[in-house]
Amino acid sequence: MAYIVWKDSFNIGVKEMDEQHRLFVGYVNELYDAIQSGNAEAIVTPILDKLTDYIQLHFAAEENIMKSINYPMLETQKAQHVYFVSELTFLKSSFLDKSQTAHNMFLFLKDWFIHHITTEDLKYAQIINKIDTESAEFD
Repeated sequence: MAYIVWKDSFNIGVKEMDEQHRLFVGYVNELYDAIQSGNAEAIVTPILDKLTDYIQLHFAAEENIMKSINYPMLETQKAQHVYFVSELTFLKSSFLDKSQTAHNMFLFLKDWFIHHITTEDLKYAQIINKIDTESAEFD
């Protein structure tokens, strides 16, 4: 059973980012399934590593898009990304040394993801979609 069920409301209208957000949800759900199956030690560490690596690539791609449109809130987004990576790293090490529960880790991942894409990412997506609409009008 999926921990995060993808909803159309998660789409921000930027194809590349929507696809990456879906992958992120897939990794979170893969992690959830691994923990639910009781194979925490053997499976969870590589999935957490994959999730951590992936999110850093995603944030870099997202920040490049924001740079390309001179997004005025780029520095705010970067700070949020740094926070997420540091929190994920902390939760990962805390989970692995048994001082953090899986439940807390999943709450953070789900809450942050849903809030971030439906508020922060939507802001830059609206600018991109406006630019795309305006450039289509001149074609």
